[in-house]
Amino acid sequence: MLRVVFPHSAVLYLRHTSKTPERLRTEITTPGGSVSYWIPVMKSQDYTLEEIFEKKLLFLVPFYIFVHEKNFKKYRRDEKLLEGMKREYAEIRRRLERLAETGEISEYVKCTLIDMTAKAVENLARNYESVREGVKSVMGGKILDYEAKQIRNAGIREGEARGEARGEAKGEARGIVEAGFDFGLSESDILNRLQQKMNIPLQAAQEYLKLFMKKPT
Repeated sequence: MLRVVFPHSAVLYLRHTSKTPERLRTEITTPGGSVSYWIPVMKSQDYTLEEIFEKKLLFLVPFYIFVHEKNFKKYRRDEKLLEGMKREYAEIRRRLERLAETGEISEYVKCTLIDMTAKAVENLARNYESVREGVKSVMGGKILDYEAKQIRNAGIREGEARGEARGEAKGEARGIVEAGFDFGLSESDILNRLQQKMNIPLQAAQEYLKLFMKKPT
């Protein structure tokens, strides 16, 4: 019997009302019949900043602006209330920076979360300039899409460089091994030449010898 295990699922509501359910019934239809079960409902507006970081729910960070949506008009009139929101976003930036510094998330993930947060604010608060500018002033000022892409592209370039280096090393090793056999050297002599010419340990030399050793015909 083949058993297929489905992962735990949930439905995320960015906005909710008093009528929003706590769970939803999901039905899966298969050729052999239907199966239904309950899945929980997550309401992003119910999560505090503390909960998001304590529970590692970082995917909710970009949507945190929905918590403030009902107060946008107040922020436009009341500078003190706006400053409170800005302090929360400064705390988000600080916590993401700390997670990146400790290695819990990568620099790319940090920049991506900040970028997505900025874009969510740009769209949701498009009619509230004070909100948009307030978040920008503490989250980095500009959309960090290019910064995140630069980090990703740097990683790709580094990977490509390493790949080229490995390719060059293999080419050099192949030349040493094949030349050694052509000149009638023993396997021991070829291993010594690999270690000396390429400055590699015995184990690596043995792997190259096994890889490029001429197969008997």
